[in-house]
Amino acid sequence: MAYVASIAGTDSSGGAGNQADVACIQALGHHTLSVITAVTTQDTEGVKHVAFSDNGTLKAQLNAVFGSYELDAIKSGMLPKDAGIQLIATTLQAQTHHLPYVLDPVMRASSGKSLLDKDSQHAMVKYLFPLATVVTPNIPEAEILTGRNITTMDETVAAARDILELGCNAVLIKGGHSRNEPGVDVLLDSRDVDVPQSVHCRYIEDRSPRGTGCSYASAIACGLASQLSLYEAILNAKKYITLAIENSYRVKSDFWLLNHQVAADEL
Repeated sequence: MAYVASIAGTDSSGGAGNQADVACIQALGHHTLSVITAVTTQDTEGVKHVAFSDNGTLKAQLNAVFGSYELDAIKSGMLPKDAGIQLIATTLQAQTHHLPYVLDPVMRASSGKSLLDKDSQHAMVKYLFPLATVVTPNIPEAEILTGRNITTMDETVAAARDILELGCNAVLIKGGHSRNEPGVDVLLDSRDVDVPQSVHCRYIEDRSPRGTGCSYASAIACGLASQLSLYEAILNAKKYITLAIENSYRVKSDFWLLNHQVAADEL
């Protein structure tokens, strides 16, 4: 069993954020330690309210998690305001050994509501990108980070190169929002920028469960915690999230939730 830290916001619907991280990490046989960056009030229609953790509460949580446990990996999702981001970065930099860190740059909710203002986006790039093993934006997030319009695979690769230039070690652009090749992800590693790698799995068109990005990133963190290579961790996580979507269950109308346990059992 590995210990994986989730630095993320909550979701009152239980489908995304820290709750998705916990469900995924535990389904994969590991233990989750949580740092709650915000409380989000969400229902089947979207985000109704967001309350960020104050810096004192955030620091106390970071001290408790990072001071008391031998962590094996870290995953972050929704981040606090820019000063809180600097607190997280300071905590990560103080670790005596480099921990695998998967940074999911959550900037908007599925409903489209902005969750990270421009100052906080800049702080994330400046302070956390250099610490991340891999950054995992979806296409809309990659467009925000690069200012590009991404519609083709060539444009996805170009955006990945731009994101590497922002200072991260590797980037995985998730293709779930792609209009031409949905479900095909692109991995680009700073150690071999001339060789982008694609990650394929069957694409499930008839549903879009909440929390897929959170859970995908958490599954990658679990793979890294188990000492898989980055590419192997991503391949395993892609299979896992595809199974979780395939076995997802409908809560209301078009609102679906991932089935973590069935995905782990079938992996």
